[in-house]
Amino acid sequence: MKKVIVLGAGYGALAVVKALGQQDIPVVLLYTAWDDHAYHSRFVSERVKIPNPMDDSNGLLHLLMETQEDWDGALLIPTLDEYIIFVSQNRDKLKERYVFTTQSWDIVDRIINKDRLYPQAQKNDVPTPRFFLPDSIEFLNEHKEEFSYPCILKPNETHKFDRLYGKKNFVVHDFQNLMELFTDTQKNGLEMMISEIIPGDDSTIYSYRSYIDSQGEILGEMCTQKLRQYPSGFGQAAVLKTTTLMPEVREQALRLLRSLSFHGQSIVEFRWDHRDNQYKLMEINSRPGVTEWLEVKAGMNFPYMTYLDLVENIRTPSPTYRKELYWIHNYWEVINFFSSLRRGNLNLYEFLKPYWQEKVFVVPFSDDPVLFLFETYSNFKRALRKNRKSFASESEVNSKLQSGFHLNH
Repeated sequence: MKKVIVLGAGYGALAVVKALGQQDIPVVLLYTAWDDHAYHSRFVSERVKIPNPMDDSNGLLHLLMETQEDWDGALLIPTLDEYIIFVSQNRDKLKERYVFTTQSWDIVDRIINKDRLYPQAQKNDVPTPRFFLPDSIEFLNEHKEEFSYPCILKPNETHKFDRLYGKKNFVVHDFQNLMELFTDTQKNGLEMMISEIIPGDDSTIYSYRSYIDSQGEILGEMCTQKLRQYPSGFGQAAVLKTTTLMPEVREQALRLLRSLSFHGQSIVEFRWDHRDNQYKLMEINSRPGVTEWLEVKAGMNFPYMTYLDLVENIRTPSPTYRKELYWIHNYWEVINFFSSLRRGNLNLYEFLKPYWQEKVFVVPFSDDPVLFLFETYSNFKRALRKNRKSFASESEVNSKLQSGFHLNH
């Protein structure tokens, strides 16, 4: 049996490791730090420390191609954008030894970089939020009267922005705020987009999730709805549920994926805009996501489908999945609870409602008790660090305000 090599060790990687490990497929985890989420899972067969491709792409390529390990013919599964980019940009070399679904850089670039994705969507009659692609301060001044506030200043490449700022985007409140934030991102060499904010809470976000095999056929598909995010508004799912297959969401997602000649696993995310009754594209993830375990438990084991398709040459469609199955990030939810309590907007009945339903957790105790205990300990430490940083940041703001320093938020 061929091995599977998982690149990246976050929560998405953890779900992939479990989905394959439970099928008795040997999984090699390539990780960058010992406290990565998937590192301590009992379903990992081998662990190999690697350089981050954002720091040392050549070093990672050398390790993959020159290692004497029995990896010939193994399936590569990247689980973060930086690894998708790495595999895509090194396809010609890597395919001498491995198999993978990651496609050419032209296709990946049009998915990851939103300055290419949104025009691609509009060209194919897939609605998007209203957006601008600023390239200079002069552009901002020229279009000053066209911006409405609050709006979002978001990166074309989220993984680079998140590494620098620890978030997915900036919420902008006025033109001066926009100028300051845009200037800072330019200093860091980031390309940015200005996007309107579509009104509505987290539950207006829906996704179409699928696996399109190497022959272009859909082996599995499902739809989900977010209920809560962390952080609220512009974060990742904290509570999510499966829904019935939504025809409009499905049709728009497939139209866009087909226009890109896309094969493999993807998550196409939309937000419902009640102002014009349209689902509008947010992003495409061409990799396993944080919520991958929900898909597996609902009956859509996309990692195993990938393995059977590319390694065993077996393609068996999975026509049905479990509806109204909830996925809960049991660590982010603790933060959400206390954040809502602190803000005074906690509705205890609504908050606890998902816990009374059929559900799965991002790290369940029953599957992996050692990992569960380690994650609980690690997340407690992360929460303490975050609170210390927040306290330090608030103290700095208060100090500047007391000294007469004007902050424009």
